[in-house]
Amino acid sequence: MHPKEAKKQPLGTGRITHKALTNSEIIIDQTFDQNLRVQEYLNDPKWDCYLLYPGRQAHNLSEKPFQKSQGQPVLFVLDGTWPCAKSMLRDSPSLHSLPRLSFTNNKKSRFHIKHQPAEYCLSTLESIYEVLSLLEEQNIEEKNPDKDCLLEAMDAMVTFQIKCANDPNLESYKRKKAYKTPSERKPTVKSIERSVFFLD
Repeated sequence: MHPKEAKKQPLGTGRITHKALTNSEIIIDQTFDQNLRVQEYLNDPKWDCYLLYPGRQAHNLSEKPFQKSQGQPVLFVLDGTWPCAKSMLRDSPSLHSLPRLSFTNNKKSRFHIKHQPAEYCLSTLESIYEVLSLLEEQNIEEKNPDKDCLLEAMDAMVTFQIKCANDPNLESYKRKKAYKTPSERKPTVKSIERSVFFLD
């Protein structure tokens, strides 16, 4: 998790996901080559580490099954805004050599209060939900009907924040105006010109 995400989003989708998934961990940093916890995973042969990140070289779980090796799989997910996630990967060369996993997304994000840079972009929570669903279908992960609580918690958070933003009596609420719907938002020139992620 990027430090900005950790500071600004005390109840962001990454933290909600972590609370819902018992076998998960949050590691806060901007770069990870000197991060002892990350390097512990990368250098211990009992772990089989992967990075969830799109790109031409990524193994697309929607197109072909995941081939589990002998090690215990560990999936790293970069949690932050798209520009922050991109910088986290750029500045962490030890993550560059990790095999990548991705998936084909045909759904629009349910995170309506956030502007996604492209229609196929999802929040951390939604991305992890999709990966878990695919791994369940491939009998890599055990079936977990409780994972639906991830989307339910996200929907509840979005509904609550919209309600707070629309309530003029909540003077302490930091947002002073209502959220626009995704169709009302206009992307900035900078966001149009900027590539969302590294392809390789």
